[in-house]
Amino acid sequence: NCDGKVVEVILSDKITQPLSLIREKLRGIQLGKKSELINYPAHDEIGALVKEYNHKVEELAESAELLARSERESAWREMAKQIAHEIKNPLTPMKLNIQYLQRAKEEGNEHYDDFFERVTKNLIEQIDTLSGIATEFSNFAQIPKAKNEVFNLIEVLKNVCGLFEPNQNLNFTLDTNNLAELKVFADKEQFSRAILNLVKNGIQAIPPDQKGEIEIRIQTDPRTVLIAISDNGNGISEEAQENMFQPNFTTKTSGMGLGLSIVKNIVDNFGGKIWYSTEPNKGTTFFVEMPVYKNEKNSK
Repeated sequence: NCDGKVVEVILSDKITQPLSLIREKLRGIQLGKKSELINYPAHDEIGALVKEYNHKVEELAESAELLARSERESAWREMAKQIAHEIKNPLTPMKLNIQYLQRAKEEGNEHYDDFFERVTKNLIEQIDTLSGIATEFSNFAQIPKAKNEVFNLIEVLKNVCGLFEPNQNLNFTLDTNNLAELKVFADKEQFSRAILNLVKNGIQAIPPDQKGEIEIRIQTDPRTVLIAISDNGNGISEEAQENMFQPNFTTKTSGMGLGLSIVKNIVDNFGGKIWYSTEPNKGTTFFVEMPVYKNEKNSK
């Protein structure tokens, strides 16, 4: 009787253990996340179930890859449309201006010199617009591989602030929370570029006739540092918020263009997070959270 119970327990374990394993594996399946195959050599009913599970895992991985590829292709198609649109916009007035100038010369218009000065000024402005679009796209497409190093985040923030201090129409505040040094591990140049981009966006969101207020402040805990970059600008419209961190080539979004997409990529590269809060006509705050370098103590 006792032997029979022992046999039952052994048989029960042999059945329930593989089933429990399958259950745990099924629970961990997520689209876009690699799922491990189960190694079960026996050719029984459970083996058939394991074989079907492994087959579905492989199918899911293939579907995830196809979906990711489709999303990438769709994103690049959308980029191409936006680039073409933004390039065509200034080309039409450029052509009309040149034709206007040609007619003025052929007709011997006495105000030709005035026309020439006005038209060439407009052309230079349109060329600068095209150049800006090309530069943005180049910056986005050629983000170099991160070269991570340990550096003092406070020093980098002070350097960024120093670039804007001579601006008389801008009040720039840096609140370091009384920290003189805070070590992080990231690409120093890319981090500086990301903060600079966020500050520029904040400045561009402030109306020209309004005294600008930009504040950078940091908060820390033993594991992370939170950088908040605030402005007193117009805020972000609901339309612009829909695709905030997606590649966007339009020149009608307060100059953000590809900047926020670049920032998002940089923040992702050093294992950080980025988000924002905004209020119409009051301003926007972008938050960047990143790990503190764990082998260093923060000195106040």
